Amino acid sequence: MTTTTLRPQPVRTASSPPPDGPGRAFRPDIEGLRALAVTAVVAYHAHLGVRGGYVGVDVFLVLSGFLITGRLLRDLPDGGLPALGRFYAHRVRRLLPASTLVLVTTLLAARFLGPPLDSDQTAAYGLHAALSVLNRRLATLQVDYLHAGTGALSPLTHYWSLGLEEQFYLGWPLVVLVVARLLRARVRGALLVLLVGLVAWSAWRSAVVTAADAGPAYFWLTTRAWELGVGALLAVALPRLERLPHRLTGPLSVAGLLVVTASCFGLSDRTVFPGTAAWLPVLGTAAVVAAGCDGRAGAEPVLAHPATQWVGRRSYSWYLWHWPLLVLVPVPADGAGALVGRAAVALASLAVAAAAYRFVEQPARAATWSTARWLAFAAGATLVSLVTATAVLVLPPDVTGPGAAATVPSLPRDPVAAATTLSGLARSSLGATSVPVNLTPALRDAADSVPPTTRNGCQAPYLALTQGDCRYGDPSARRTVVLFGDSHAEQWLPALDRLGRDEHWRVVSWTKAACAVADVPVFNETLQRDYTECDTWRAATVARIAALHPDLVIASQSEGNAPPEVSPALFAAATVGTLERLRAAGVPRVAVVGEIPTPGVDVPACLAAHLDDVSACTFERSRALPFPDRHAAVASALARAGIPVLELVPLLCGETRCPVVVGDLLVYRNESHVTVPWSLYLTPVLRPLLDGAAP
Repeated sequence: MTTTTLRPQPVRTASSPPPDGPGRAFRPDIEGLRALAVTAVVAYHAHLGVRGGYVGVDVFLVLSGFLITGRLLRDLPDGGLPALGRFYAHRVRRLLPASTLVLVTTLLAARFLGPPLDSDQTAAYGLHAALSVLNRRLATLQVDYLHAGTGALSPLTHYWSLGLEEQFYLGWPLVVLVVARLLRARVRGALLVLLVGLVAWSAWRSAVVTAADAGPAYFWLTTRAWELGVGALLAVALPRLERLPHRLTGPLSVAGLLVVTASCFGLSDRTVFPGTAAWLPVLGTAAVVAAGCDGRAGAEPVLAHPATQWVGRRSYSWYLWHWPLLVLVPVPADGAGALVGRAAVALASLAVAAAAYRFVEQPARAATWSTARWLAFAAGATLVSLVTATAVLVLPPDVTGPGAAATVPSLPRDPVAAATTLSGLARSSLGATSVPVNLTPALRDAADSVPPTTRNGCQAPYLALTQGDCRYGDPSARRTVVLFGDSHAEQWLPALDRLGRDEHWRVVSWTKAACAVADVPVFNETLQRDYTECDTWRAATVARIAALHPDLVIASQSEGNAPPEVSPALFAAATVGTLERLRAAGVPRVAVVGEIPTPGVDVPACLAAHLDDVSACTFERSRALPFPDRHAAVASALARAGIPVLELVPLLCGETRCPVVVGDLLVYRNESHVTVPWSLYLTPVLRPLLDGAAP
């Protein structure tokens, strides 16, 4: 996705080859590939039907490897360390003025114009982007680039690719310099061997890591370096490529362009990527570049079209500007208006990019500053970015509610009275107008209102196959209850932990992210593959529970953690089947906490945008269950099996709508999970599940 490979019109010297010769200083076919790549990326981000447009990144990486390595081979062997300094100054001149402008502008726009709760994340991303390490941050956070929608990502996420390239070019020029000094006469041969090894190792690692966990694999340099390496191989092999016969280069160029185009439309969010699938755009780009070395390749008339060249010259600025605008400019959420709105923003970003190219990129490239001055500029620009990001981070928008301080009455210990009180509160809370000043947790803290198991590994992450003992409640108690399921089970641990301490139960929490109780195959969107870890974990955990001999198992699950093709009847049978296996293994009693009313929108973000209108974030009871047919089928199957269920929708919703704030308590921490204070508040409602199992 990075356009750090954007190449200005060259300043020719006496040693430069003629523009129309084999070693052309300017390559219109490469400019055309830039245009294709950035258009694909923008169309993909704007959801304009280019399902695999993210492969534009791969095109840019190959082009970058080719152009930058070619420059290094041209300058470093004779220039030594001074040439290395000029190389870095050249990259600063080409890249940093535009990227710093966009970074600082986006940080300020996010602070004053964007969603109030997003400024923290944007500022944190800005700090990493300024230091060219955002890709590492995203990989560490397990960000799922291909499946997080526009609104779920920071307006600076696209800086990951700039950081990845800069990390590569911190070390690669030094390698070229050392090889050139040691093996001056055989520099290309030595680099060829090194690059073949790099490409082979990185491509292998990309395939292995992507197969295991595609989300982080998308960002790591180690899984992407081979794409830069392919471009570098082309630069090393340039003397031979220039001698390719036209009868070969013409068809090769056309075929390469077709492969890249087919990748843009043939791949999709369901493709396991990068992995082996990235070879399609990489080889397609390599074919066009290799064929274009003779200056007469077959695809050049298309790639060299004036309109294509115009976009190609502005591709770097367009790449920088399009994503912040798509994220920050509000458009309709769905329908024809959404499509038109996104297309309009994409085109507007091109207009902004054209202005940035004219007034930022071109003046910077025309500047005749010394190497030292450009390197000083780099330090200053980085400092400005860091200071701006830090200021946004420490001075976030105020999202304190303007409403009067509120309270919520304690629920009675008696379960019937508790249920009656709770349903009454659900109805009366729908009349709230403003967010109370003492909202708990505060909106800015809501995302972190998670059970301890989220942080200590007892909520098994995607790749984990087991977890520790994970004991809560009264660890020395004789009675044991196991909490079993996915994150919709985990959210009840705070309540069960308190119940365990109060009622002397040992609580064991064994849950796994996105892994339902129902024994059905799952395709994990984040991993971009079948979620086999879920099947393995579920079977192993059922065996662990049986070996533990608990008095009670409480299960809960998201009814969305199964693919659409799983029918309600099959999902219900698979749910009961898992619980029956526990019974057959000797567990005396199992119970189920039913699905919570699900708002489907990020409630804290909604409230932060509607501090004076809480009702704007409430939701219809008729839509409280995203999968009503599955829910009904599961409820019916559990009733037939004699497994008790605590149904929550009647308790947490009014007659027609469901509240998101009750008294001073924030109910939801995101779009589908409750906060820790709300879980604790519902402790009396969950008490009958334990009382029914007491000896």
